[in-house]
Amino acid sequence: MLPYFIANIISLSFIYIGYRFKFNRIALTSIFVLSAIPLIIISSFKYIKVGTDTESYVHYFDKLNNLSATLSMIDKQGEAGFWYLNYLGHFISHDYFIIFLFSSLIITACYFYCIKVFNLKTLSLFTLLFIGPYYFQLNGTRQAITIAIFAISVIFIIKKQPVRYITSIFIGFLFHKSIIICLPLYFIFKGEIKPRKIAVIIFIFLIVVVFFQSFINLASSVDDRYSSYGDQQDSHGGLVVSTFNISLFCWFFLCRVVNIKALANRTFDILLSLYFLGTLVSLLSILLKIDPSGFLRMSIYFIQMSIFLLPMTILSFRDDNTRYIIIFSTVVLMTFYFYLTTKTFSNLTPYKFNPIVEIHDKS
Repeated sequence: MLPYFIANIISLSFIYIGYRFKFNRIALTSIFVLSAIPLIIISSFKYIKVGTDTESYVHYFDKLNNLSATLSMIDKQGEAGFWYLNYLGHFISHDYFIIFLFSSLIITACYFYCIKVFNLKTLSLFTLLFIGPYYFQLNGTRQAITIAIFAISVIFIIKKQPVRYITSIFIGFLFHKSIIICLPLYFIFKGEIKPRKIAVIIFIFLIVVVFFQSFINLASSVDDRYSSYGDQQDSHGGLVVSTFNISLFCWFFLCRVVNIKALANRTFDILLSLYFLGTLVSLLSILLKIDPSGFLRMSIYFIQMSIFLLPMTILSFRDDNTRYIIIFSTVVLMTFYFYLTTKTFSNLTPYKFNPIVEIHDKS
């Protein structure tokens, strides 16, 4: 666990210093780069055993060392963007760190861009690292890229830029097909968020619950890898994560009601509505006892809105003492959640570095 905490602390320290001392635009950009470096290192130079899917990615990287094999993989599975990254990586190094370096650069750039646009500073980065999806890339690299791209897509919904939104979805589709479910969201949320829209979302959710297996069969006809998304188990899938997501939604909604002057705006409502979608997916996972390793991953597209929602709700409290108490409590809770989930899920611990960066004593 220690490498994760060290990387997080170093990264957060740079961002805090940059905003605390009000660096100019150029200096702040440099601070963002410095802040990104420890995160990129820990996500790029991981050992093959860190993350349950890492060995699979390394297998494909070793396999896609020529154009013919790459084109064959694209013809079979699509998602050309990621497989081309594998092929291009071999021009730099034949060690598998390069594909994770490419992926991390994309993911980190996407999230840091979003943090800068929303201007929620250190608290937003803290949320990304401790309860957000940043370290999801250590396990589900392809989908992590797509999820990070969708974080930028949300900015295009808020700014009412349909062409850029559709373009970003297409780019994400080159890495993971699952982002296609986000395509209609612009047309749902481009206007004001009214109760009627929320009612429609709930109605669609109920239809999905009733005809869930039919939707899974339809997705499987497009790509048979999605057949496992409907796998059921004896216990309730992802109960801890789902409960946490639902609890956070309750907090966001309560703050929206209590601090209506600060939070009653289109930006917050869009983010909250997207998070609500993720909450419904989490609820679906509990109700139908679905294997969380598959279907629950879909919720991350929307649950990641906590990166912005949590800081916005905390800052909506004008009383300094109240805000400080909430910040302290939130930091403690997020740190505990990060420790619990990282320690328990996806073989993320113990963290080991790729042997390529190990220092060998020749004496």
